[in-house]
Amino acid sequence: MEQETNYKTFTAMKPHFAALARVAYYKIVSTEVTDLKRSFHNAYRVIIFTLVAGYNIQHVIKAIQVRHNIDHMVDTLFILLTTINTFAKQISFNVRRHRVENLINIINSPTFAPQNEDHVKILKNNASTMSRLLKVYHFAALICGGLWAIFPFVNRALGQEVRFTGYIPFDTTDSPNFEIAEIYMSILIILQAYANVTLDCTIVAFYSLAKTQIELLRYNYEHFVDFNTDSIVITNKISSYNEENERKYLQKRFVNSVKHYQKIVWFAKEAESIFAEAMVVQFSTSSWVICMTVYKIVGLNIFSMEFVSMAAYLGCMLAQIFLYCYYGTELAIESGFINQSIYSGDWLSLSPRFRKQLLVMMQFCTRPIAPRIAIVIPMSLETYISILRCSYTLFTFLNRK
Repeated sequence: MEQETNYKTFTAMKPHFAALARVAYYKIVSTEVTDLKRSFHNAYRVIIFTLVAGYNIQHVIKAIQVRHNIDHMVDTLFILLTTINTFAKQISFNVRRHRVENLINIINSPTFAPQNEDHVKILKNNASTMSRLLKVYHFAALICGGLWAIFPFVNRALGQEVRFTGYIPFDTTDSPNFEIAEIYMSILIILQAYANVTLDCTIVAFYSLAKTQIELLRYNYEHFVDFNTDSIVITNKISSYNEENERKYLQKRFVNSVKHYQKIVWFAKEAESIFAEAMVVQFSTSSWVICMTVYKIVGLNIFSMEFVSMAAYLGCMLAQIFLYCYYGTELAIESGFINQSIYSGDWLSLSPRFRKQLLVMMQFCTRPIAPRIAIVIPMSLETYISILRCSYTLFTFLNRK
């Protein structure tokens, strides 16, 4: 029995956009904000954007300076490539903010809204999973960033040489220049690490929401002929189905299900299109970043603070790529079960005319919704394995050199 609920589908995305606003990587999406606060936040975003852009420029300059030293080059590039990934996603979110707003509007629309308590349970389960995932990735990013900030001070205290991965325009040999430069670099790398995992979790949450909407669609097809009691009329004290009302009711449900599916397909494709360039940068540089991280780790003392921080960084990078590939696979698999749900419904009780419509819908749903990178590369676990193999190949080549 269908009924209105007060649960908002956007609940699953609220923590993500709140976190992005917290680090000024996206505007405040809440409408319950004063114009003054929004103006201050916009100024805050400009400041953060300037600092992040400057941080990346410093690393580009450093990479040019050390281009003839492979060890120093690796030190700089594995940070630079990661921050460029973050920067690309930040640009995608903000340059295409109107399209992101359209995704949010679809999430808040009646099409994606729950129609009964079972729908609410499915949506709440997704929201809970996304919230836990965001917290875990935030924790991992802060731990990794914290270790990255600590180990230069530890190495300096032990009398070891400390090299900055970015260009510093003044001498950092003595205090307090060293401390100032290190605190500046540490704050920005922690900020970008936090923002990076938040951007990743937000993009993944869009795909997860598309998968959840397919779950709702499948539920609707499996209960397609579960009639509302309002469809029953009483004539001459005998309860019977009004065939005309039944036909209209089923036709309306079918039309709504087709529109729902079309919106889901559009939603997933639009998310893929908005972040297309960012995903190309993400996946094309991932092999190099993982390779260079492993290259650095093999030359470190396993009991050193730097080894621990690098190992944590490697774990974050592997988990970051896995996240996209896992939920891309989940979406493709879930969409492949739509026809099974249609067949599982009580279609035998429907008229031949209606069965033909369901058959056409099954043909329409034959092709799964599979997110892709650069149009041709599937965002799947098979791609994840390919990235790991490519990273190992690059590491072998770099290690021989």
